[in-house]
Amino acid sequence: MMLFFAAVSFAALATALPAGVQVQPWTPAEEHDSRGPCPMLNTLANHGYLPHNGRNLTATLIENAFTNFLNVEAGFAAAVKDFTQAWGHDVFNLHDLNAPDILQHIASLTRDDYTSQNPHIRPNLHRIESLFDDSPSLHIDIDSIAKSRLRVQAESHPNMLSKARFDAALFEAAMVLVMMTDNVPDATSNPPLSAYEAPKDRLRTWFEQERFPVELGWQPSKRAIKLADLNPAIQAITESMQRQEKERSKSRIAAKVDAE
Repeated sequence: MMLFFAAVSFAALATALPAGVQVQPWTPAEEHDSRGPCPMLNTLANHGYLPHNGRNLTATLIENAFTNFLNVEAGFAAAVKDFTQAWGHDVFNLHDLNAPDILQHIASLTRDDYTSQNPHIRPNLHRIESLFDDSPSLHIDIDSIAKSRLRVQAESHPNMLSKARFDAALFEAAMVLVMMTDNVPDATSNPPLSAYEAPKDRLRTWFEQERFPVELGWQPSKRAIKLADLNPAIQAITESMQRQEKERSKSRIAAKVDAE
C-alpha cells in the first residue's frame, strides 16, 4: 500500500536528531506492507518499532512499542487489547484494525468514513488540511480541535458516533495535542489549557507521511506519559465543543429571527 510521503534523506534525519536521542530510520510502507487506520501504529511500523510489514502483531508487541519507545503508560494500548478480544484472534495485521466500531470509526480527523467498498485506510490530505485551517495559529489547540471534531461529525451526518466511539475520538484528539509537544503537561500540576497544543508542521509530517518529525525537534517524551495526563485536555475539548455548539445555535436562531 502506497502512503503519501516526501523523499527524505536518512542522513539528514540522523543529523537533525537532538544529542543523545536515537530514533530508528524511517522507511515508508511498500505495496504489500499492511497498514491500518491509526497514524501512530503506522508510524511505529514505518520506523521499525513494530514489524515494518505490519503483520503478525500482538497486543503485547504494540504495548511494548508504546512503553519502551514512546514512554507512555501501558494503558495507551488498551484499545488494541479490546480489538483482539472482539476479533477473537491474538495475532493480527495492521489492516485488520480497520474494523468498524472497534478501532476504526466515522468522523475521523485524518480519514474518510469507512464503507465496505472504500475502507479509507490511507490519510486524506484534504481532511488534514481542514484540521489545520480550523486553527488561525501555527498550532492546533483545544478550541481548534474542538471545532474540527464538530465539523467532521457534521460531515458524517446522519451517521452518528456511538458513545464509546465518541469517547475514543475525544481521546484521540487529546493525543494529537500531547504527542508532538516538547513538554507533555503533567495533569497533577494543574497545567493551563494553553499547554495543550501541537505544532502544525510536526503534525503535517506525522499525519501525511506517518513519520516522526525528528528534523523539527520532536523526540519521545522524557517524562513517562500517563493516561491521566490526557484528562484535562479531554475535558477542555468537550467543554469547548459544547460552548461552540451553543454559540452556533444562538447564531442560527438570530439569523432566523432576522430573516422573519
